[in-house]
Amino acid sequence: MTIRLIATDLDGTFVDPLGEVSELNRRAVALAAREGVPVVVATGRPSRWLQVLDDLPGVHPEVVVSNGAGVFDLREHRHTVTHSLDADLALEVAHDLRAAIPGTVFAFEWGQHFGCEPQLQQEKGPWLTVGELPDLARRDEPVLKLCAFHAELDSDALALQGADVVGDRLTLTHSHLGEYGLLEISAPGVTKASGLAGLCRDLGVDAADVAAFGDMPNDLQMLAWSGHPYAIEAGHPLLLEAGFGTAGGPQPEAVGSVILQLLDAGR
Repeated sequence: MTIRLIATDLDGTFVDPLGEVSELNRRAVALAAREGVPVVVATGRPSRWLQVLDDLPGVHPEVVVSNGAGVFDLREHRHTVTHSLDADLALEVAHDLRAAIPGTVFAFEWGQHFGCEPQLQQEKGPWLTVGELPDLARRDEPVLKLCAFHAELDSDALALQGADVVGDRLTLTHSHLGEYGLLEISAPGVTKASGLAGLCRDLGVDAADVAAFGDMPNDLQMLAWSGHPYAIEAGHPLLLEAGFGTAGGPQPEAVGSVILQLLDAGR
């Protein structure tokens, strides 16, 4: 078995529920780096939420962010790749979703900044802009995601209702589990798989030689693309039913345990 690159989601996959990295996962990343196997993070998080990687020796400096809509270079502290939404199309889709699913509230994700409608309660900070969606769409910054929130529907139910509305105009996925629903909507064809595939092309790595880890629907395409896919045992049923390999054991150590096994098998 040849593993030339390892890709992993963060939340629910590589980090624990508090957002910390276990010692076993740290050890696995460091070992992979010593053996020349890049460990690439592919996350739904925006670039402003990557602080957990600041003290993770060995992790690859290029991070696939915002579900593949960007690649962020940790060394240069900037996006080196963006696949942005057409703002007018995003507004059209938001209008249609609101009509079909009353109570939906929207936001734009720019990576370093976030803009939301006044109805959405968000933690205040210099990254936040509050305003009406058409006004937010005029911001001179690439829109990486349109986010749709609903207070009464969970993400699975919201995705089920929203899929037919969005159709193939944009790419709809979700990764949030909690009291409210959240849809993450990207440009057509933009997924973690497309973002990782572009990075692998630059690195000269074939999909067949990639091991990938994930736990939620926004990881589905990435796992299907990779030659060695692993769903976290405690992850979403959609991934567990897809026939991927399983990363079992305590969730905060599951990725590291499989990485150590793969590296040992490759010796």
